[in-house]
Amino acid sequence: MKKTLLATLALGLGLASAQSNKNVLTAVTIEPAWSSFDPAYCYDSACSNILDNTLEGLIGFAGDGASTFAPRVASEIPSVANGGITNGGKTYTFKIRPGIKFSDGSPLTAQDVEYSLERLLVYSTETGPAGLLLEPIFGSADLIRKGGKVGYAEIDKAIEARDNSTVVINLQKAFSPFLATMAAYGYIYSKADAIKNNDWAGTAATWEAFNNKAEGTTGYLKKAPLGTGPFAFERLNEGSAVILKRNDNYWRAPAKLERVIITGIKDDTTRIQTLRTGESDYALVGAIPAAQFNTVSQLPGVTGAKKPGLTLIGFFMTHKINGEGTNYLGSGKLDGKGIPSTFFSDINVRKAFAYSFDYGSMVKDVLQGNGTQQNSVLVQGLLGYNKTSPKFKFDKTLATRYFKAAAKGQVWANGFTLPVFYNAGNSTRQRGLEIMKRNIESLNPKFKLEIRELPFAQILSLSAANKLTVWFGGWGADFADPHTFAQPFLAPDGNYPLNIVYRNEALGKLIDQAVSEPTPANRVKLYSQIAKIGFNEVPLVPVYQALSLSINRDNVVGRQFNPISQDYFYPVSKN
Repeated sequence: MKKTLLATLALGLGLASAQSNKNVLTAVTIEPAWSSFDPAYCYDSACSNILDNTLEGLIGFAGDGASTFAPRVASEIPSVANGGITNGGKTYTFKIRPGIKFSDGSPLTAQDVEYSLERLLVYSTETGPAGLLLEPIFGSADLIRKGGKVGYAEIDKAIEARDNSTVVINLQKAFSPFLATMAAYGYIYSKADAIKNNDWAGTAATWEAFNNKAEGTTGYLKKAPLGTGPFAFERLNEGSAVILKRNDNYWRAPAKLERVIITGIKDDTTRIQTLRTGESDYALVGAIPAAQFNTVSQLPGVTGAKKPGLTLIGFFMTHKINGEGTNYLGSGKLDGKGIPSTFFSDINVRKAFAYSFDYGSMVKDVLQGNGTQQNSVLVQGLLGYNKTSPKFKFDKTLATRYFKAAAKGQVWANGFTLPVFYNAGNSTRQRGLEIMKRNIESLNPKFKLEIRELPFAQILSLSAANKLTVWFGGWGADFADPHTFAQPFLAPDGNYPLNIVYRNEALGKLIDQAVSEPTPANRVKLYSQIAKIGFNEVPLVPVYQALSLSINRDNVVGRQFNPISQDYFYPVSKN
């Protein structure tokens, strides 16, 4: 409550004024976890929510549709019919919307588009989304590095501003979900503003100095870039809230809301209380635990809605843990006081963990039915989903068998002490780890799990550095295609395989083949093979597919329910 009040009073509005002011939306989220607002690093829901409202891509999502698009910075969606897609699906031409301006009133040109997209690839950060564009443009999601096969010359050739109003993007091969990728992560912002903030100048001479630049060292640590979105970034109240203000230079009709105040509150009870009292108008997707959704949605003056979600939650096990600078390995040995760095490289350990988890209890008791067990990367709602695909189950006999087989019997004989992690304020993931701890410790008194809480930003940075042991995490679809889960969960250059040090080259080739295959029936067969390998090798354990749950006060109208861009404030208003 205190954090929300501070954010409101900082605007000079007063709490009662904000509650009654129909032009100000007060929103609440899990925690103030904004580590950066730089598109080169932003690959999580916290920062994406801000960028989705302050920046735009060439195209965006149309309403609630995850696979239907609308022009934004571009004046039309490229197609074969209008000449925007040529060269067998490998060349995309975008025409810039005439007269479009940044929120400060300065004009946007094709040079800003070229700069924004090239900057994402030049930076190629370990934690960012560059791989999403690298894969279709260069045929691999491998990040660009000095001395590698791809340098600035190749980047500049692939993305070209032909004139002030035309941008051409050349792909190495046809890529079925390219437009969907651009809609989700093709953020455009001002080149002049970036350079003013001592960023890359957009030239070959300096690109290497900005390649994989350390996070937190750019000008967009505490503010968003200058964009064309319906809102502009007003300020960050560190440890508390982000405040957006209406962009009065927006190319469409101005947003109905003058301001949006997004406050992070770590405690579930306090967060829910702000909705009960009306201090908060709106809960971001994921801000209300699934276990409490049914109760909260029935509070007086509160409305809840459920829609199919494109989010997959699971637990992740690092196969080769980097123990430098942490105490997570304990003794570093199988002596009951720790684990070796290669503990999870043993498939028997991974299978033992998979069969130690009670999926039924997770769905029924923790989620209160607001999700479905899902042990495959092929989620419901996308091509290739099969409801009869194999699933893990809580089986003490099988879990015991695999633990006894691990490390030639040493795991069972000596035991282990293992810290496991969840992001601060996420009680659903905390309870998931409690299920894991209870079941595994019941198998052998020598098994010890320690549940630890970390800020979300730290979960991201430590997992990227291969320093976490096991953590509960989730992945929201980048676009409505099975590739959006197969690639980040299983491909050698995918987000989680890089985090957990898992590399299956044959599987990577199958994933590349599937995304390039034009025939849906053939794609289904390929994804079936991919899912089977992922299940049998257990590099990680998908646990459940979440429903997308929204909660807001009754006076909030116009809320959209797009499973990719989840909290878009442009159509929202208050009665």
